[in-house]
Amino acid sequence: MPKDDDTGHGAAHVAFKLTLLEELEGADELSTRVFRAFLNTLRLHRQLMVASMSELDTHPGQAICLRFLSANDGITQRDLADALHLARPTVSRMLQAMEKAGAIERRVDEHDQRLTHVHLTERGHELEGELRTVLAGYLSDTIGSLPESDRRELERLLDAYGQTISAAIARRAARGAAADAARESGPAARATGGPA
Repeated sequence: MPKDDDTGHGAAHVAFKLTLLEELEGADELSTRVFRAFLNTLRLHRQLMVASMSELDTHPGQAICLRFLSANDGITQRDLADALHLARPTVSRMLQAMEKAGAIERRVDEHDQRLTHVHLTERGHELEGELRTVLAGYLSDTIGSLPESDRRELERLLDAYGQTISAAIARRAARGAAADAARESGPAARATGGPA
């Protein structure tokens, strides 16, 4: 029988590898190993966050939503979805659960019936405060347990990584805009006899 690891999963789970990352052409071995470590850290982060949030009968998505609403109470549901970079149906389902739990209330805009504003209730404010306490404990147990020099270096590296991701997003957006412009100008240019 396979021996369980400290997460309670069998050895077969521990041996699982992301073989896709080992076979990527054009990616050097070090970058692949760093990316694998990053993905593993994200997985563990989510696992601990879910466990921490479940103590309050919520999940990380709702926690992020509560934190956002505490600073932006009364935001429209549409703007909330855009700000959280989530699909509107996903946010609607999340808000239904939060409304059922008494954490938020939704009110139709009195001037524009198409808009719904989201407000934290008294229970929502209490829950958001409890979540801040849970998050502070999470930080103390994880990042806070690293030596200060490691935390400073980790901050520097994550900021640098974030900048490379932002640059890649900007390049992708520029390529998409250029492709859209080429598609739009193609038929017009052909209709006038110009180059396609």
